[in-house]
Amino acid sequence: MGRGRRAVGAAIVVLVLAATAAAQTRRPLTDAERQPVTFTAGEVEYDENRDLVIARGGVEAWQGDRILRAREITFHRPTGRATARGDVVLMEPDGQVFFAEEAELAEDLRDGVVRELRSLLAEGGRLAAAGAVRSGGRVTEMARAVYSTCEACPRDPERAPLWQIRADRVVHDEQEKTVEYFDATMQIAGIPVLYLPYFWHADPSVKRKSGLLFPEFGTSTFLGAFYRQPYYWVISPSEDATISPMATARKGAVLFGEWRRRFNAGFATVSGSVTYDPDETRWRGNLVSTGRFSLDETWRAGWDVQRSSDRSYLRRYRIGALSNASLLVSTPFVEGFGANFYARADANVYQGLGSLDVARRIPLVLPRLYGEVTGTEALLGGRWRGDLGVFATTRQTGTATRRIASRLNWALPLRGAAGDLWTVEANLDVLGYQVGGDTDATPIPGGRAGAAARAHPQIALTWRWPLLRPGGSWGSQVIEPILQAVAGPKAGRDPRIPNEDSVDLEFSDAYLFGFNRFPGRDRLDGGFRVNAGLRGAWFLDGVTIEGLFGQSWRAATDSLYPAGSGLEGRRSDYVGRLTVIPSDHLALTYRTRLDRDTFATRLADLSATVSAAGRSLTLSYLSAPSQPDTLQAGPRREIGATLGGRLWGNWTGFVGARRDLVREAMVQSYAGVRYEDECFAFVATYQRRFTSSAVGGAGTDLIFSLVFKTVGEFGLSAL
Repeated sequence: MGRGRRAVGAAIVVLVLAATAAAQTRRPLTDAERQPVTFTAGEVEYDENRDLVIARGGVEAWQGDRILRAREITFHRPTGRATARGDVVLMEPDGQVFFAEEAELAEDLRDGVVRELRSLLAEGGRLAAAGAVRSGGRVTEMARAVYSTCEACPRDPERAPLWQIRADRVVHDEQEKTVEYFDATMQIAGIPVLYLPYFWHADPSVKRKSGLLFPEFGTSTFLGAFYRQPYYWVISPSEDATISPMATARKGAVLFGEWRRRFNAGFATVSGSVTYDPDETRWRGNLVSTGRFSLDETWRAGWDVQRSSDRSYLRRYRIGALSNASLLVSTPFVEGFGANFYARADANVYQGLGSLDVARRIPLVLPRLYGEVTGTEALLGGRWRGDLGVFATTRQTGTATRRIASRLNWALPLRGAAGDLWTVEANLDVLGYQVGGDTDATPIPGGRAGAAARAHPQIALTWRWPLLRPGGSWGSQVIEPILQAVAGPKAGRDPRIPNEDSVDLEFSDAYLFGFNRFPGRDRLDGGFRVNAGLRGAWFLDGVTIEGLFGQSWRAATDSLYPAGSGLEGRRSDYVGRLTVIPSDHLALTYRTRLDRDTFATRLADLSATVSAAGRSLTLSYLSAPSQPDTLQAGPRREIGATLGGRLWGNWTGFVGARRDLVREAMVQSYAGVRYEDECFAFVATYQRRFTSSAVGGAGTDLIFSLVFKTVGEFGLSAL
């Protein structure tokens, strides 16, 4: 051992380096500097002549929450500086990890000069540089740096990542949470695709930061070429906004905006757009808003607002999901939830976007009140529930309706001696109307000016006998005959009462049993009728077969039911359902309605889904007759198919189409692919609408989106 040197074996050493350096410069100590540097090493050598402490062999030094590791670390006691060599690792208190071949660090291990730097940031971000200078404990300036969030290829680590950003100089500010690039080039698979003299993005550890987002550009038949540049503004920890001006070649400028804020009791969002159309010489735009607020543990309030300046604006300017909307609904509401009750007060403002919608005939529903309560104690041994609702509709042209409706229901379940199940039910509907306005100009059926009221009591007796047969290896079979008798006064078609909520009548297996087959209460089932059905099921190991077939009889015909509904005679059409699931990879469902006399198919709804290895194919067929008194004015026959799922590796996709067999024309086709890994996502979607009657109108959409994780999203559209 030379003169002035002393060596020891493995040791834990505590050095007060920073305090010495701070005392020499006569400056106050920071909290970090008040803590000593502690390190462990396989061997420690002290050079008295140069006042150096040299640690070798798996050295680990720490001061506070900052940790430094290297094969060798030399501490200069007078200045407090440390020089680390060989497999250097510096772990910051915020979770960032820096790797280097050599580093010279200042007294508190925060600042210094690093050679061959590699850093691991939050969210998988990776920075590498030929050299770096760290100052102020917050800014790292790197030379000839590369940034990416892509992991190295395990089979070929030297291969270029899927994407990376190379720059002559990169500045990472940990306090401002930004990463700045100077003379930067974006490379994809090692191929340069974009050069930028300067740009920056938020530190990967930051979830929200103000700044420019990646732009979106493309072309549209209506707009021509367009460019949209969003700016994201963080107003506060609970509030932000996005402002997106868009320039178009044919329609001038459009301004988009979105504001969001979260409160202690809820949240509110507002988004919209505005533009001046030079061809139509008018302002156009839209507004969308949503709010939800908890008033207490039982009650909450909120709103949904959807408005557009005209019927074609959303579709032509491609305003998000609303571009395919046919109806806009705005609803403010207050509602309450309890253990045995529900109450709601709201209003509905409608805006029709269809070519046949007439604004003066579209109703305003204000107010609409509804309350429902379920008995907590048995009444005459049975369960009871009641509700009360009030609504008022007004139109500029057409019927104005005021209605109060209440329903009281009581049900008593019983068990027979043979295992059969009985249910005795009673139901009472009480309704009152005040009808005004121009009843001759209304688009809805029925309605006569004046007051009207009705009380409609009904009773029902339902019997079902589920018979179960265990079959061992052949599984279990269930046969369940169901018979229901319902009695009440004949309802008929009352010309005094307008039909506001019971227009869309659909008779199927789902509505075979019950007191009322109409979706609302302006039209009510009545008279004496018997509903009968047979349900069967077969359950094997991994196989399920289940079905229902039935019919309804009534004592007298009723003019209430429109032609083609399947209920217009004393005997209804036959309705049925069959579900077959032979394995986890196949599911078949068929619903039908058969003519009561000829057994001809009047309604057929078939769907089949085949799935395997993360892929699925869904086929559908629908055939429905014309129902002139309902929303369906003509017959429908349509087929559709969708194939989707995993393609290979990180790729997924889908493709599908719908075709109208009545017009012998395509309705819609669509396709899409998606690639996603730990650092990148690519999405391409295509949609073509062949007829103007399709939702969103005729047209073609082609949208590309590229997401460079932690950097931004880039979009291209062709509409």
